Amino acid sequence: MAAQPRKFDVVIFGATGFTGSLACEHLARRLVSDEKLSPTKFAIAARSSEKVESLKQRLSQEVSPCFSSVASLVGDASDEDFLKDMCSSTSCVLSYVGPYLKYGLPLARACVEHECDYCDITGEATFQLELLKLHDEAKRKGVKLVTSCGYDSVPFDLASLQLVRNLRKRAGPSGGGTVCVQACTGPSKGGVSGGTIDSAGSFVGVSLDNRCLDPLSGEADGVGPSPRPFSSRQYHPQSGTFLAPSVMEPVNAKVVYRTRGLLPDLFGDFVFQQFTSTKTRLGAWALTAAMGVIEALLGSASVRNFLIARGVLPKPGEGPSKELRDTGYMNEYVYGDLGGLSAVVHVKGRGGDPGYKLTSAMSLQTALCLAAGEGAGSGGGVLTPASCLGEALAEKLEACGVTFELHEDVSSVQVFGASSSIDAAGAGVQTEKAKANVV
Repeated sequence: MAAQPRKFDVVIFGATGFTGSLACEHLARRLVSDEKLSPTKFAIAARSSEKVESLKQRLSQEVSPCFSSVASLVGDASDEDFLKDMCSSTSCVLSYVGPYLKYGLPLARACVEHECDYCDITGEATFQLELLKLHDEAKRKGVKLVTSCGYDSVPFDLASLQLVRNLRKRAGPSGGGTVCVQACTGPSKGGVSGGTIDSAGSFVGVSLDNRCLDPLSGEADGVGPSPRPFSSRQYHPQSGTFLAPSVMEPVNAKVVYRTRGLLPDLFGDFVFQQFTSTKTRLGAWALTAAMGVIEALLGSASVRNFLIARGVLPKPGEGPSKELRDTGYMNEYVYGDLGGLSAVVHVKGRGGDPGYKLTSAMSLQTALCLAAGEGAGSGGGVLTPASCLGEALAEKLEACGVTFELHEDVSSVQVFGASSSIDAAGAGVQTEKAKANVV
């Protein structure tokens, strides 16, 4: 973060895209509900001045007139002068401009050069690997580059941190064994956007080890590849469910393992896996087969383009309907074990679909935390939500409709039980504060 105050606290870059516009709507509501935030300390940026002004006008009319005081910036990710001016004027850039491997690197370099923090919602490991080349310079300058600040991978990253802290503390000085974590997706509702489909080739079917971002991976200190305790189609006694694969494990595992590598004294030896929970073994087999088909389709650029052209998949800029966004929800159950001790973190998301409405809320909250100087103790570099902001971010996400509930009695939590039930409107039980703040 810059040593001197900047004109803006946060610039939302890619503001007129599908998820970026949701983040702007979330910001508009936050400006109404949080008197500490001033609209003049924010800016929205995109390539088209017409779209930027149209977005401002809409949110000024639909949410609050104060949004008209938010600044407008117009420029392209390939314009070095624009990136210089933008990064020099703000404490933090929140980017929704993807695919990140194509558009994110020039922006990240500009952030490091002009000493402003950066965060995004990428799931592209190929981009994150390139970003690591900026780690040393960013660390030296105290600039934080924080990736995967949405549904991928905030729930899994923060929940893993909470589990490790809980289990290591309970185990005491002698508890130096391996913490084994399994994230299980329970009842959830959401959709997919064209932007995600466009970026799919950057992570679906890409053969990269889940520890490729972990700075300790491969070191001769006993911290190397660990066995996978569970596999797909297997019964998981902690959750009482049968496991099917998760298409997002390759995204989230890489982020969680980087957190482990950045916090080695806390995490120690650690194994992370992600699955989708099903009620029956037959359901696990069926979902496993379906996942294989989905990965094959998304992993082929020609097939993706064919399906997009036929209207089967959304185009860039398109996404889930407003009804689906408003009635979406998530239930993630992250289980941890250490030498006979166990715990589970139930991550609930209410008031919006996880991939877009809640993602826009979580990523904006991350940017607000960075702009406020939180996470300063983490120094700079290529960081993760957990290694940079940790519990501070988890606490603030409650206002966004995302909560983290840790239970040491694993048997008290049922994946398909009442704790994950959703009312007819799909919003579930939600605090009044969350209702006011979720987009």
